[in-house]
Amino acid sequence: MKKIILCILALLIVGCQKQEPKVQSSNWYMAVKSTQKDSEYTPFLNEAFFTDSSLEEIKKTKGVEEVQPIYMFDTNLTEPGKLDSPYGNVKVYKNNDLEAEYFYDPTNDEVKSFVLINIWGYPQGLDMSKFTSHQRKSEIAEGCYLSADVAQQLGINNLDDNYELEIYCLIPVSNTIDESMFEENPDLVQDVTNDKQLLYPYTLKIKVAGILNSEISSSRGQLYIPLEQMQKLINEHQIEEVKTNNYIIRTENDAVLEKVKAIDENLKLNQYPLKTSAYY
Repeated sequence: MKKIILCILALLIVGCQKQEPKVQSSNWYMAVKSTQKDSEYTPFLNEAFFTDSSLEEIKKTKGVEEVQPIYMFDTNLTEPGKLDSPYGNVKVYKNNDLEAEYFYDPTNDEVKSFVLINIWGYPQGLDMSKFTSHQRKSEIAEGCYLSADVAQQLGINNLDDNYELEIYCLIPVSNTIDESMFEENPDLVQDVTNDKQLLYPYTLKIKVAGILNSEISSSRGQLYIPLEQMQKLINEHQIEEVKTNNYIIRTENDAVLEKVKAIDENLKLNQYPLKTSAYY
């Protein structure tokens, strides 16, 4: 009898322990609102924002399990040849030693150049390791994942060694522009793709956790960092609340997608992490 009671207590204790969030890698999507008819859509252009009511409708849709705002950090908005600009620079560290340094200057053959890189965020419930061709052996709690083309251009062929990146990037900090903002924050940069957005130059240093398989690619290279880290950086540097017309949605299954799309005729979706630049 005593053994039975002990077994019951043990089961109760296990049942009460905090459960880890359920990982569902295949049912994450990026939702964007765009009036463009073409499926080839570049996120974060000067488009209309989701209304609060449409967001609430999406969240209440049966089968939608999670909705989060998503942001992008750009790595360069400079003109070719301006190598003194901090916005077009990536340093690669191998086992804590500087291995290589790359600049955004594709017209100059005398320097190591990299093409455009988009920095995205991945949420806690998305297991990025399921999309990798190379995974770091030792676990990294807050590492980044590189698309195969980015890894190749930065000279990272495998993760037998420990790699860390130092990237000069631009963080969105405001959706309105006022001349007084430049006076108070002289380092701010205006986004050339969005005439209503201001950006803050920042040096991001992060360890490489994995290289994504070749299916995860687009017209621009991709680098994924923890979404929580992105949100924290925006909160630390924003001048006003930063709005976005891009959200990531986790669904119970693919059948939910048509219900979500029916909420707004301008709503477009793409599987996340992004395999192509085509939205449907």
